[in-house]
Amino acid sequence: MTTQARRIYKHLKEKGAITNAQANNLYGIRHLPAIIRDIKKHFCVEIFDWWQSGRNRYGENCRWKVYSLHKQDNPGETGGK
Repeated sequence: MTTQARRIYKHLKEKGAITNAQANNLYGIRHLPAIIRDIKKHFCVEIFDWWQSGRNRYGENCRWKVYSLHKQDNPGETGGK
């Protein structure tokens, strides 16, 4: 288990959810899906994900994936897993 995976797992337990941008800004992690895969495998936990929509810094529509240990009641566009 990598230090990055431990950090993200701790974040999920304490804060609830994380996005790729947050993982990059807070922990310097550039590819969160790989870390999520490692956490699922090592800790045998289910991690839910869903798309969240918003606007980028240029005012353009965009979306990003949110990862959480808890299922979201209203998961947004495509639903949680």
